Amino acid sequence: MRKMILSAAVASAMVMSGSALAQTVGIGTTKGGFTNQAGQAISKIVSQKTDLQMRAQPFGGSSVYVPAMNSNQIEFGLVNEFEGLMALTGTGIYEGRKHPNLRVATVLTPFRVGFWAKKGSPITSLKHLKGKRISSGFSSQKIIIPLVQAQLANAGLSYGDVTRVPAPNVVKAANDFAAGKTDGFFFVFGAGKVREVNAKVGGLQFLSFDNSAAGLERARKFVPPAFALGVKPSKRNVGVTAPSNVMTYFHSVMTQASVADDVVYKVVKAMHGNQPDLQKAFPGLGLFSPSKMVKKFKGLTYHPGAIKFYKEVGLWPPK
Repeated sequence: MRKMILSAAVASAMVMSGSALAQTVGIGTTKGGFTNQAGQAISKIVSQKTDLQMRAQPFGGSSVYVPAMNSNQIEFGLVNEFEGLMALTGTGIYEGRKHPNLRVATVLTPFRVGFWAKKGSPITSLKHLKGKRISSGFSSQKIIIPLVQAQLANAGLSYGDVTRVPAPNVVKAANDFAAGKTDGFFFVFGAGKVREVNAKVGGLQFLSFDNSAAGLERARKFVPPAFALGVKPSKRNVGVTAPSNVMTYFHSVMTQASVADDVVYKVVKAMHGNQPDLQKAFPGLGLFSPSKMVKKFKGLTYHPGAIKFYKEVGLWPPK
């Protein structure tokens, strides 16, 4: 009996020891919206498919967790290509504050963003936002400022042409719109929050992005990598009632230079080999493609651990 008790105790200690040895890493996300859901999905798959335990850690906005990632307070973060370059070079919303330790782990997905108004309202295009109330400030999510400016510029407008209503982030801005405090709201295309607002207000109208050369040129003064991606009416494309265009650029998973190569390797390998599970965990990752996990990002550098894996599967160098 004593031997059995001792054996059980040893086995229990071994399990506890193995659990304690599992390395835990964090991935920074916003408190809601696309990055939060994507971060949770990635964390789930990485934790299930590797010996790492990944935890999604929500912050007030990317402009909060990007500095935390640069200083190695958190290992990973969901960052779009535009913000990543500004952070690395200390320009734009990161003026005078360079973040030299940021590295790309993987391309995540084309990142589509846009504006919506209430269904049946006279606001049926971005031009109709002139004189209307929209959110501004975005104190904890400063990357949204140039994105909204690009949308307005696409229609020949600026923040000076609208009535500004302060909001700390896009989730609060969406809630303000649902509460009738604003006339249009900006959010990630395909996000669950858009469907939530759609249900609350009795329907939404998507405001199409102008894909003309002139419209793109105006938008790119604020978001240089922006391009127009066509979308059609469907159940998932909330508010799209006719063939339309969405402002698009690329989202990525970024990491920090001092994160161990094998850790980054395991994360990108798990994502590459489990796309169906990622999409099941978060349908918003439906455009994530294992064959398109690398692309040339101007001014950005990939982590060596990621490069090692991409060489093994024939994705490196970027085509």
